[in-house]
Amino acid sequence: MTKKTLLAAMLAAPATLAIAAPAQAQVAGIAYANPTSVVASSKAFGAANQQISTTYKAAFDQMQQRRQQLDTELKPLVAQLDSNKDGKVSEEEAKAAQTAKNPAVEKIRTAQTNAQNDMGRLSNPAARAELFAIESVLRQYEAAQLRVVNARKISVVLSPEVFMYAPDSANISQAITAEIDKTTPTVSIQPPANWQPSRETLAIQQQIAQAAQIQAYQQAAQQQGGAAPAAAPAAATGTQPKPAEPR
Repeated sequence: MTKKTLLAAMLAAPATLAIAAPAQAQVAGIAYANPTSVVASSKAFGAANQQISTTYKAAFDQMQQRRQQLDTELKPLVAQLDSNKDGKVSEEEAKAAQTAKNPAVEKIRTAQTNAQNDMGRLSNPAARAELFAIESVLRQYEAAQLRVVNARKISVVLSPEVFMYAPDSANISQAITAEIDKTTPTVSIQPPANWQPSRETLAIQQQIAQAAQIQAYQQAAQQQGGAAPAAAPAAATGTQPKPAEPR
């Protein structure tokens, strides 16, 4: 189980998240940093996910069992849409089944919806724990960034999206992570009862999960000889947990 993105591994395919963040000296007093990379690379976030994997192991096992149950439920239904019997359902076959109002299509949707609801319920406690860990790391971000800025005499720090081009030396994400690691090697995964995650925290969790899913997809493609995994009419069984409304 990956230490970087435990929930994403359960809700997609297992993968080891790697968000590269090389850092050297800044360029002409201008640098950039990626908070998502900082959080994902931090020791505290890695340790938190190790703790989450132990604390919520029973829920993760149930999620895996639920995915397997859905796969078993969908297999005969998907076979009904495979008109040429080649073992996979093409986009054309899926559209034809929808046009013909094949009952299997609605059964697939219902099965997926039920599974998504179950997965969301099972994953929600672990999702909140991960969100709290992310936000705890983020609380250290501003002070850590300021220490890097002062040490390197940086005048301006921008987001990566602003740059059309920048050398690796302009990226101070790794340096910020190193500062956070010095002061905050661990964080709690137990949020207070009435705690709600911020929008930034939710966005970072989603970005970490997306990065893991992309890498999992790429690894699956490599295992299939470089070809992208065949599309199926059934959507992914997992769904992002839905914690309480952000503040």
